[in-house]
Amino acid sequence: MNKLLPLILAWLLPLSAHATSVPQKPLDDLVRESDHVFVATVVKVDMVNGKGKAVKDKTAMTGPGLENEIRFHLEIREVLFTKSPQPPKSVIVRLWKAWHYQLGDIQDAVTGSTSIFLLKGSEFDPVYPAHFQRSLEEREEIHKLVSKLLTNR
Repeated sequence: MNKLLPLILAWLLPLSAHATSVPQKPLDDLVRESDHVFVATVVKVDMVNGKGKAVKDKTAMTGPGLENEIRFHLEIREVLFTKSPQPPKSVIVRLWKAWHYQLGDIQDAVTGSTSIFLLKGSEFDPVYPAHFQRSLEEREEIHKLVSKLLTNR
C-alpha cells in the first residue's frame, strides 16, 4: 500500500485542479459594474441544452465541457437601480455553464427564494459568474453603494 500511495495521489491531485472556481470580487466592484440591481423572486429554474431544447432530467449537469445551461426565471419585485429605460417585470438569467450544478439541486435550493440580483447588459446576465445573487440582509449596504454610484455620475 505504501508504494501505491504516491501513485494514487499523483492520479487524484490533477482531478482537484479541475474544480470550477472564480476569485472573490468585492461587493462595491460588483455593484459598480452592474447595469441592473433588482430585488426578485426565482419563480422557476430550468435547463436547456446546447441547441436550446428543454432538459427535464433533474440529474442533468452543467460544467466544463457540457453544453447544458441553467436559467433562473425572475419576477422583479423592486428596482433598486437600472440603466434600462423601461424596467422589465420579469427576466431570465442564464448561469455560467462552467459551474458544476445538477438541475434538481438548484431547483430545490432557489425556487421561491427572493434575493437581490446584480445583472448587466440587455440580456440581464450575471454581473460576475459568482456572487451576483445577494442576500436581502445586504440590502442596506447595496442601497448605499447604488446611491454613491448615482451621486458620482
